[in-house]
Amino acid sequence: MQRYRIVDYYDFPIDTVVDLLMETEGLYDLKDLPNVQTNTPLDCRDEGDRKLIKNKWCVHGQIPKAAQKLIKPEMLTFVEDSIWDRRDRTYSTKIIPNYLANLINCRHKLEFFDNGDGRTRRVLSGFFELKVPIIGQLFELAVVQQLKHNAEEDFKLGNNAIKKYVVEHDYKPKTGN
Repeated sequence: MQRYRIVDYYDFPIDTVVDLLMETEGLYDLKDLPNVQTNTPLDCRDEGDRKLIKNKWCVHGQIPKAAQKLIKPEMLTFVEDSIWDRRDRTYSTKIIPNYLANLINCRHKLEFFDNGDGRTRRVLSGFFELKVPIIGQLFELAVVQQLKHNAEEDFKLGNNAIKKYVVEHDYKPKTGN
């Protein structure tokens, strides 16, 4: 099992970050992330303090040579089953792969915190596990590298989208998110 934790800082107050990133549709296109071919919404239900979200992802990436006999590129399709908790400002995700679901366990949590200086701290933590001896460990390392790379690019895309939106729309944050 490979664990990861990434901390980034947005140069905006938490209400702005949460409203624009988590509540504004189409702020930026997730297909602009590295290794993403498609991201298709399957379901989205708003339950007040929580939003239940399901998206189907098709990704591509570098598969380690040792894992290529087990994992084919077409097998890199999965469903993201997530909950956006508005009160806790937490986005929790379980990944449900189309293939090898009984061998793969992947979850992550994205949390937003008021940094106390006008910035917002974003903490992404999670794990990926492939329950196959030897090959599993190699594949876990490669997948976590890709996850971390995409997370950093997602932060950059989101931060740039917030900057652009704030300027172009003379944005004033809503309160109470």
